[in-house]
Amino acid sequence: MKELPTPTRFAYDEKARALLVEWRDGGRQRIAFAELRRACPCASCRGELGAPGRFETDPELHPGEDELADIALVGNYGLKVVWADGHDTGIYRFEQLRELGQLS
Repeated sequence: MKELPTPTRFAYDEKARALLVEWRDGGRQRIAFAELRRACPCASCRGELGAPGRFETDPELHPGEDELADIALVGNYGLKVVWADGHDTGIYRFEQLRELGQLS
């Protein structure tokens, strides 16, 4: 059975405008806020029931959309992100986070 990626630490790099993630396997990752926002997995951003998602209809980021306001763990599987524009419905599964950004 394949082990799921598990983060051990989250931090903000405000200067680089990125979320920093450290993983149990020793990997370190930097995910730009803009990349994280565009990858939001919620129905509003991804679309649902044949309706286009937010970034399909307007691919530009607007003020506050890529400003990280808060993060919170969701169980043992994901991270909830709150954006400065108030958007907070996306839960990023750890597997999805691992696929984003630059891993070192």
